[in-house]
Amino acid sequence: MPFKSTFFALLALSFAAVLPGCGDKEPVPDDSETPTDDTGETGDDTGTPAETPAVFINEFMASNATIIADDEGGFGDWIELYNATNAAVDLSGWFITDDLANTEKHILGAITVPAGGFVLLWADDDILDGDDHLSFKLSGDGEDLALYTPEGVAVDELTYQAQTTDQSAARFPDGGETWAITDAPTPGATNGDGT
Repeated sequence: MPFKSTFFALLALSFAAVLPGCGDKEPVPDDSETPTDDTGETGDDTGTPAETPAVFINEFMASNATIIADDEGGFGDWIELYNATNAAVDLSGWFITDDLANTEKHILGAITVPAGGFVLLWADDDILDGDDHLSFKLSGDGEDLALYTPEGVAVDELTYQAQTTDQSAARFPDGGETWAITDAPTPGATNGDGT
């Protein structure tokens, strides 16, 4: 629809202006910035550098009233992660937070993002509902959102402004640098290219 294409293009510019740093974070370090653990060791016993998988906070909704319900029937806030690699990524032991001053706010359990795929996390402060439910809710008034490896390496960090109910913030294309507000959320699926 031509109107929607124009709508997305205009919002992408507006949203990028209120999300400083969202597009300029490089989640995959180059060889000179190989992450290490607290002992200074690299990825394995052979000395091969550890690589941080390209997993992105790809879409999120901080005020979900009618878009998608969890397995319990609740309409909680949600965060979609996207794996841009060609191998599944086990997120067990990774951290996700809505507070950059508290990078270990929630430790992820048995969550795997399939190769080239998506996983949906529920930010509903209801961890008894399963590993895909987080110990915090997102603020509709805006806040931080970040994902870290078990070693504390920042994989993706962003700050967002106030959100409108049932509209999400999404990357276009998946894993890309452009963010836009959309009234056609795609939780757990590709965001497309924004046109």
